[in-house]
Amino acid sequence: MRFVAIAAGLAAALAPATTRAEGEAAAFFQNKQIQFFTMGSPGGGYDAYTRAIAARLEKSLGAHVVTINEPAAGGLVAMNRLLTARPDGLSLLLVGGESLAIASLMGEPGVNYDPLKQVWLARVSAESKVALIGPKSPYNSIADLVASQRPSMWAGSGKTDGNTDFQALLAHATGMKARMVIGYKGTGGMNIAMENGEIDGRVVSDESAALYGPSSGMRVIATLARQRAPSFPAAPTVFEAARLSPEAAAMLDWRAGIAALGRVIAVTPGAPADRVEHLRATLRAVLVDPGFIAEMRNMKLSASYAPASEVGDMMARAMKTLDARGLAEIKSIVIDRYY
Repeated sequence: MRFVAIAAGLAAALAPATTRAEGEAAAFFQNKQIQFFTMGSPGGGYDAYTRAIAARLEKSLGAHVVTINEPAAGGLVAMNRLLTARPDGLSLLLVGGESLAIASLMGEPGVNYDPLKQVWLARVSAESKVALIGPKSPYNSIADLVASQRPSMWAGSGKTDGNTDFQALLAHATGMKARMVIGYKGTGGMNIAMENGEIDGRVVSDESAALYGPSSGMRVIATLARQRAPSFPAAPTVFEAARLSPEAAAMLDWRAGIAALGRVIAVTPGAPADRVEHLRATLRAVLVDPGFIAEMRNMKLSASYAPASEVGDMMARAMKTLDARGLAEIKSIVIDRYY
């Protein structure tokens, strides 16, 4: 009985302190200005997510949320803006978790962050990657690509842009002959090249493929994950469509897991713990709200909330799965092999 009394006394003592901390965190954000950075360009998917979330955060936090687009360098500029902001909880970033992980693993210039030390608030949406083929390309399946004696041509902006690296790994895993053609400034240029038959295909998110693929005659021939993409249920997974060695399957599983990080929200490292927890709770309420989910669907965007703990676990798997030898092989495939 004595231990029960002690436990009850501790609970009673801790509850007011917890409630007080929550109240102080909520009060802190009232009438404050929050900078909400995004790696997306105005009018794009990241921009649409950021603005929709910002409007709801304003109401929930009682703050004024300013959205700031920093699209350069695949999210590195936006990430640096977050890292150099005051650690007061008033600077947020919507960024591609996949982009951050790949840039760090590949040792890209300008990476001055450790993905394992970031303070995550939530995942907004997940992604599956798909192989999207242009209307004039002769290939209709993974088997066609593997059987071809002519190298298939794949478009990208850079070797580690989050899609081109996956293209190289796909080519290696399936044994297809392929060449990566990089230097495109954006999606528009790549799509035009595909429509004109200059390029055979691209690896993109299922969300992006659903937005512009069908209207332009492009077609999805495979989902690069274990589960078929809901938007393209007729397209097989690469695991169904190709004969993969155990090593190749493990490589694609690892890369698909990085893609599943999707769009994540972070706050400046060092922000007070009570404010971080208040932001996490507020974002959870926003991101699982049926109204937000419906708004995203109306814009042909997805919403698949995951808590900060899950984002951290996924990032840890992305960064820690490969040993030094395995990472060196991945770098060789991605950076050197298909150019």
